[in-house]
Amino acid sequence: MASAAVDLVIFGASGDLARRKILPALGALVTREGTKLRVIGAGRSHSTNEQFRELVKEASGNSPLAATAEWVTLDYADPESFAPINALITGTPVVIFYLATPPETFSPILVAIANSAMATKGDPSRRVVLEKPLGHDLPSAQKLNAQLATAFDEMQVYRIDHYLAKDTVQNVLAFRFSNSLFEPVWNRNLVETIQITVAEEEGIRHRAGYYDQTGAVRDIFQNHVLQLLALVTMEPPTTFDPDYVRRAKRAALRAMSPLDVTSAVRGQYEGYLDEPGVAPESRRETYAAARVSIENWRWDGVPIFVRTGKALRRRVTEVVIKLRDAPLLRIGGRRQRGIPTLIVIRVQPDEGITLRMGAKRPGPRFELVPAGMRLDYARLTKAPLPDAYENVLSEVLAGGHSAFPGAEEIELQWEIVDPLIKAWESEGSSAETNREQHKKKGQHELPFSIMCERTTSSSGPCLCPSCCPCRSSRARPCSGKARSAGRQR
Repeated sequence: MASAAVDLVIFGASGDLARRKILPALGALVTREGTKLRVIGAGRSHSTNEQFRELVKEASGNSPLAATAEWVTLDYADPESFAPINALITGTPVVIFYLATPPETFSPILVAIANSAMATKGDPSRRVVLEKPLGHDLPSAQKLNAQLATAFDEMQVYRIDHYLAKDTVQNVLAFRFSNSLFEPVWNRNLVETIQITVAEEEGIRHRAGYYDQTGAVRDIFQNHVLQLLALVTMEPPTTFDPDYVRRAKRAALRAMSPLDVTSAVRGQYEGYLDEPGVAPESRRETYAAARVSIENWRWDGVPIFVRTGKALRRRVTEVVIKLRDAPLLRIGGRRQRGIPTLIVIRVQPDEGITLRMGAKRPGPRFELVPAGMRLDYARLTKAPLPDAYENVLSEVLAGGHSAFPGAEEIELQWEIVDPLIKAWESEGSSAETNREQHKKKGQHELPFSIMCERTTSSSGPCLCPSCCPCRSSRARPCSGKARSAGRQR
């Protein structure tokens, strides 16, 4: 019988995800919480226990965790090769199967787990964790969910969206529903627009094999962006228990209309086609922006803009809620400049919430200037904010589900993005045409494809031109007063 209280079986444990995210988070958790945990690495690499223990020690920085690690070489397509794992985990109170592998390996791994009796459906002590992408489209997501349902109950399944485990994302619920100041204005009567930005400075690095088959919409819109949007727009849950939060998110997702190709733009960053592994004539988008409509009582008619991209000017993930402008003031016959009222929820970096408003400039004249109040999330605790993967793994170890989307949420999200993806991948809407438009006109002339020097981020007041989606409910060509988005074409 194993001495550990928990065996974490990581399929693909020698890969990049395990080295960069999973093992460092495990090392921090074991150090901080003292969890009795054994890591069992499994994969196609012909490593030894000693080699894997050295990898765990280097990645996690935790010698005791590395000392008990085990390695099993297997063939995902051969269920018999999983027998050594079964022997190792026999008698362990809690076993977690973590699939840190490409999605094409999910099916054979799940079949092997089910057929080898390593997990029993309905047994909460046997859990399975999956990383995105959870499907390539709606049919493949439905197939994956059906396969999971044959071997595991929903309470045993943990679908990772690490954005949901970030403290600032979890704090959206507290911000909205524990402060009576904000919930009364959180609707179509006082909210003018909502904008979500997920911008990355880096390109695709060495992920061409994955990214050139996926693109920005599948990689970011389908999961991170729509989950963020669901939390921002959902109705108050009955309780904050995971089941009730999931119900509220499902209702919000059901109310979202599928993305329309006529209200979306895309682009590729300059040099993408030169990245190793990218097809020479690839049409895959690395930048995408779209308008989302929510057809329910709370949000009917409120324009919502979402955008994401790689190789942009800066790294930022944030939600900006722009409230309707107050009537303009006249003082001494002069019309005062309007100051947009913004609620900015910064997910990363510099996690926090900013309330941007108008205030009087100090001095004898009555003149309005932008001002703000900011909650700096890091100052709420003396300890460093935990990494999202630490929160994810802590939740899995505790058997909680608050940071994990359910099966129906995943399928609803695919229903929203699939029409846009199909339109862009069809011959009638080629990215080559988009590239020509970018060459001739410049990206700033396409609707909501700008990232202004001082846009609606917490670095300063909103100074976007009138064409920016945070200022207008209609997509209009930009006048060129804004700078284009980084190195996007």
